[in-house]
Amino acid sequence: MIVILDSNILALLATNLDENLSEDKKLATEIYQCTKWFYSLLSKGVYIIASDICDYELRRELIRIKSKSIQELDELRDLIEFQEVTFALLEKAAELWAEARAMSQSNKIKENIDVDCILAAQWCLLKEQYPGRKVIIATKNIKDFQRVTDCDIWENIT
Repeated sequence: MIVILDSNILALLATNLDENLSEDKKLATEIYQCTKWFYSLLSKGVYIIASDICDYELRRELIRIKSKSIQELDELRDLIEFQEVTFALLEKAAELWAEARAMSQSNKIKENIDVDCILAAQWCLLKEQYPGRKVIIATKNIKDFQRVTDCDIWENIT
């Protein structure tokens, strides 16, 4: 199985628990559970990847808020592969973006779907590259991907 991490899952895994989470027990619990889930998948030999575009999306916010979690994000790069944003990936993402726009009225689709399209394109290319393997996007919001990919809430992927 290949699990692609959405930006929101990457954010949970990179969050430094020492950073002001004492007031938000629910978030601290979610971070702990997600981290436990992540290491469980790794121990089972699941191939876990993320995209450089998700790193960018998270890193820019961590820099803006001057978070210590950048170190955790850097450490994740030692544990999993971060796939590059290539022309082939952007080409596929452009097709998916155009299809999404064509299938919905312009006021019903969120304007900023670029990262979601790039991640969906990554899923498509991995499915082609590994036709016999299950490829799934782990996310907190399946509606962003379910039209074109196999995706699920991270907790449901085992």
